[in-house]
Amino acid sequence: MLRISVILIILFAFLAGARVKGTQPDYVDRLMKLSELSSNQQFREAINGYKKLEAEPGTPEWLKAGCEYEIAELYASMNDADNAITALTRAVHLGFDDCLSPPLSEHVGPLLKNPTATQAVAGMMITEGDFRELFWLKSEVEHAEHDARMMITENMNRVDQHDTEIPQAQLPTRPTTSAGVRYWRQQLLLIQRAQREFVKKSDQERMIHAASMTVISGGSQSAVFESARLAQAAAESRKAEIRKRAFVPVASSDRLKPCSAWSASLR
Repeated sequence: MLRISVILIILFAFLAGARVKGTQPDYVDRLMKLSELSSNQQFREAINGYKKLEAEPGTPEWLKAGCEYEIAELYASMNDADNAITALTRAVHLGFDDCLSPPLSEHVGPLLKNPTATQAVAGMMITEGDFRELFWLKSEVEHAEHDARMMITENMNRVDQHDTEIPQAQLPTRPTTSAGVRYWRQQLLLIQRAQREFVKKSDQERMIHAASMTVISGGSQSAVFESARLAQAAAESRKAEIRKRAFVPVASSDRLKPCSAWSASLR
C-alpha cells in the first residue's frame, strides 16, 4: 500500500517476535501490523483491520482518511475496482489530501481512468506548506529504506563488536491539519522504528558470527579496528546526508489548491 519497498516484508519478519509485550499500542504499532498483513497479501484481513481501526472510538479523522485510502489500495490489489473507487472517494471526503500517491500507485493509478476516481482525486486540495512537507516525507521514507538496506549489507562484512549507529531524520513539527501529512508522518515513524529494530537484530547476529569466526580463525585486531572505523565513517556520511536533506519550512501560501498548483515550487 503506501509503503514502498519489499524490504518491509523482511523487516516485519524480524520484528514479529521483537515487540514489547504489555505496552500500550500506538498508531505505529497498529499500522505496522496492518502493513505486515498487506505485505503478506492477506488483503481481506488487512481491509478488516483498517475498518476496525477506523471504527474505533477516538480514532482521529486524519487516520480514518488514511485507513480508507489503504482500503482503496487493497481493493485495487484484488482487482475490485468498484470497492476501490468507493473507498478512494470516501478517503477524500474524510479529508485525505495526499494527491501524490494515487497517480504513482501500481494499483490505484490505473483506476484514475475512471471518471469517478478522477473526480475524487481532483477534489484533493492542499496548502503549499503541506504539499512541500508531504513531498519531503515520502522522499525520506525512501531514503530510510535505502539506508536500512545499506546497513544490512555493511553488517554482513563487519567483524567488530560495536552497535551500529543509526542516524535518522527528525520529523517536522510545524502545525498542520493535513490528513496526508499526518498520515505520512506515521509512515516515516514506522519505517524508522522498523529500521532500528532490524539493525539491532542484525547487530546481534553479526556479533555472534564475528565472535565465533574469531575463535576459529584467530582474527586480527587490526581487522576489527578497521571494521569499526568503516562503520563509523558510514554513520558520519549518513548523518551528513540527513542534514543536507533536512526539511526546512519556508514562507508559503495557506490557500488550498490542487497539487499541480504547487509542483513548480519544488523545482
